[in-house]
Amino acid sequence: MPSSKSILCTLGPSSLNAETIKRLGEMEVDLFRLNLSHTSVESLTDLVSLIRANSDVPICLDSQGAQVRTGTLPGGSLNLKSGTIIRLSSDPTPQFPDTLTIYPGAVLEQLMVGDLVNVDFDNIPLQIIEVGAVCRARVLDGGIVGANKAISIDRRIELPALTDQDRAAFSLCSELKIDQVALSFANRQSDIQSLRELVGDHIRIIAKVESRLGLENLDDILDAADAILIDRGDLAKEVPIEDVPLVQKEVIRRANEARVPVYVATNLLESMVVNPRPTRAEANDVINTLLDGADGLVLAAETAIGKFPGGCVRMIRSFINRHDDYKSVSLDQHPWEQRSVGISSSLITPHGGRLIYKVSSNHNSQDLRDMPRLDADERQMLDIRQIALGSFSPLDGFMTSETLSSVLAKKRLPNGVAWPMPVLFQLPNEFQSSRSPRDAYIRGETVALQYKGEPAALLTIEETFDFELDQLALGWFGTTSLDHPGVARLFESSPHFLAGKIQLLGEALNQRQPYELTPAQARQVFEHRQWERVVGFHTRNVPHRAHEYLQFTALEEQHCDGIFIHPVTGPKKPGDFSGEINLKTYDLLINDVYPVNTAVLGSFLSYPRYAGPREAVFTAICRQNFGCSHFIVGRDHTGVGDFYSPDASQRLFEEMGDIGIKPVFFEEVYYCQQCKIHVQHCNHGSEYIQRISGSRAREIFCQGKAPPDWYMREQASQLILDELNRGVEVFST
Repeated sequence: MPSSKSILCTLGPSSLNAETIKRLGEMEVDLFRLNLSHTSVESLTDLVSLIRANSDVPICLDSQGAQVRTGTLPGGSLNLKSGTIIRLSSDPTPQFPDTLTIYPGAVLEQLMVGDLVNVDFDNIPLQIIEVGAVCRARVLDGGIVGANKAISIDRRIELPALTDQDRAAFSLCSELKIDQVALSFANRQSDIQSLRELVGDHIRIIAKVESRLGLENLDDILDAADAILIDRGDLAKEVPIEDVPLVQKEVIRRANEARVPVYVATNLLESMVVNPRPTRAEANDVINTLLDGADGLVLAAETAIGKFPGGCVRMIRSFINRHDDYKSVSLDQHPWEQRSVGISSSLITPHGGRLIYKVSSNHNSQDLRDMPRLDADERQMLDIRQIALGSFSPLDGFMTSETLSSVLAKKRLPNGVAWPMPVLFQLPNEFQSSRSPRDAYIRGETVALQYKGEPAALLTIEETFDFELDQLALGWFGTTSLDHPGVARLFESSPHFLAGKIQLLGEALNQRQPYELTPAQARQVFEHRQWERVVGFHTRNVPHRAHEYLQFTALEEQHCDGIFIHPVTGPKKPGDFSGEINLKTYDLLINDVYPVNTAVLGSFLSYPRYAGPREAVFTAICRQNFGCSHFIVGRDHTGVGDFYSPDASQRLFEEMGDIGIKPVFFEEVYYCQQCKIHVQHCNHGSEYIQRISGSRAREIFCQGKAPPDWYMREQASQLILDELNRGVEVFST
């Protein structure tokens, strides 16, 4: 269910580019904010065109409003020394070097001797010692001040609600088809009414509460505005900072009672302007702001000038999701029980919203000896392992008959989450019991699953059921032909199934492959590299030039930060390249050929299911759980002989719609002898096409030769030949 909480994202120098706008739009930002304090009227048309060309996210113009700011400064800044006397002027080109320009100029007429003037959020306090067309002030505490910095005065100064620039910008709303505006320093109801007369009744007005006067007139403002926004930065100039959290709570409460949407801005993730992760204090602030009842959160400097605009949005989205999870669970469930594994908030959310982790290290040996036991085969243990580690999130066990029927008929779990692949615990034909399976296992009973004679996992029985295998094969694989390897494997066992939640025993997890990364570990690696958009690559073959084309084309065209190369290293059919040789060759190329910080290699300890298009979507969903935002889908992806058309996988992705991770589709990649590059399409004839065939490559290697350079890099070919010469098992048997 989509969250009711909104994300308002300010665009600025860091984010006003096509790539970032597209990225933020894909993250489902609810509103793009253009701050007129930092945006000229002359640039508005071009900026709006840029945004609209790359996203359909609505745009909001945020006024300068009734505020005092520094003007232009020679050299861009002015060094004010403690104890010195300076001039305050409205002249944009002052005659004297010790002059601080301020606007609007009318404020100078209201200054009085003794007034305390604070520049740039209280960084530099000044005191007025002489008034007039040019005022003089003494510097109480020095520092460097820049242009267009906020100024506050320690008593109330009357200022117009809109500046001339605001009026000029808002007059363009109709022409630019902008239907939302924000009014800075909304001090009274009449300010909002004046703005509505200017822009029209069809424009949504967000009133910004950021002054003591605005607080005093809050009820009237709530009556007139379509929404309000608490700007804590400017509010802190007039309200003691220790009172700002309490004021925020009260304003949110009153807005909720009035049923007026209320948003909160300023310093939500201030540390992420320069750092990829927020502080614990920021996390606490954001969550409590949501718990107080805020309807949305506003990112300002974080996305306007910060280094990680996409990471900030993902972090806020993660906080919102965490808040929604917390609010939706039963009151007797503790927060730490809702999600066992911390996930990287700068990356895509795991499928279904949570990353499963079901590994138990607290089990009693005597309890295990007393439990009924059942043998699990290699593939069942691999499924248990991946369920427990979160690769199959949100699954936390083997499917019930209801879930299986939903997956076969709708390609979705009963709760509506996209899921195309049956994950079943099928009992073998040789299952021996004095009772039927339905009677042998009781609902609620925990069974110790053993592998190679040792307990490896626990299965708490939720259901035992039978399912007619012809019906299952037809729904799962689209055929009942025993020539299909998935169907043949299915019919090797019985029509009896066990369903229930699993726990992997800690000892079983200790048997790790050197390159194996769990979903949580992969996310940690990506975050350490400061990756936000990661393209996943599923393969059961050694790297060839077509693979490189797919990977680097997706990396460039999808504006991703890196590639996660994730070969399947479990049992395969005879003749396939072994998982070990896949890892060795990819490791060689990543270290010697790929650009630095481009790719991460991980071993996916699973196995082919031969489910064609269903498997293609399934493998994509698994990579979403590892932190991939994009997934490469080639022509005939996870194909099985002639059972599925070459574009079947792509058509199923399109049929299922948005599943979370974004598929990146490719046609067949070949080498053109005329183009002398790898392409998907070119104008040269078929006689120039050199196709890349895995089976042909295996034949060449078995002859002790290397494929041509257009097929595979020499380094990889030589490594494979060296392994063959050493007697290493390169192909599965």
